[in-house]
Amino acid sequence: MSEGEAGMKAKRVGVLAIAVALVAVGTEAEAQGFRVRPWIGMYAPTSELGSVQAVEFGKKESTLAYGAALEFGQADRFLNFRFDAAYATSSDVPIADVGCAACELRSTVLTATGAVVIRPFPLPAIRPYAVVGAGAKWYDFEFGNGTVDFIEDQTKFTAMGGLGVTLFPGGPLSLFAELTDYMSGFDFDSNDFDGADSQHDLFFKAGLSIGIGPR
Repeated sequence: MSEGEAGMKAKRVGVLAIAVALVAVGTEAEAQGFRVRPWIGMYAPTSELGSVQAVEFGKKESTLAYGAALEFGQADRFLNFRFDAAYATSSDVPIADVGCAACELRSTVLTATGAVVIRPFPLPAIRPYAVVGAGAKWYDFEFGNGTVDFIEDQTKFTAMGGLGVTLFPGGPLSLFAELTDYMSGFDFDSNDFDGADSQHDLFFKAGLSIGIGPR
């Protein structure tokens, strides 16, 4: 399977995961309402990208991130479903062994996932939660200062998991903070999830949860 075909397969898997989550809660959302969750935060990768054609790519630098989620149900419910999009702005990627000290490579990351949100502890003022889901992740690379463009943008299937906390969950407007890990393979040659070559992209999120619709 070519890189292009594998990329399209990963995109279809991500879209399918999101579609299943949306269809599963469509009728419930009409009765229970939903919440819009805009956020801003920080993107922090945890591992190096690896190598291609004997060129080593290091760990990307941390950078600003932002995004939004659409969550079906209210913030004080035990189980909700949500669609989430996250975007990490352009960050530098270290390059080794290219014989060009001024060569530059920068990258952005975009994710789209469908997930379940579990809030097991019914506390009145603060509600911890866990989120688990899957979707797609897109790495976009931009070369500069004479760097040879010899790698392609990457599309990966991603699993995601995170922990968060919601403040004042019972009202129409609440605050939240969340740490989410988007896990995928990354070897420049495969879109399959591979634990040996896994890439963990962490997103630290802080934002508002705005209730819309009936309670």
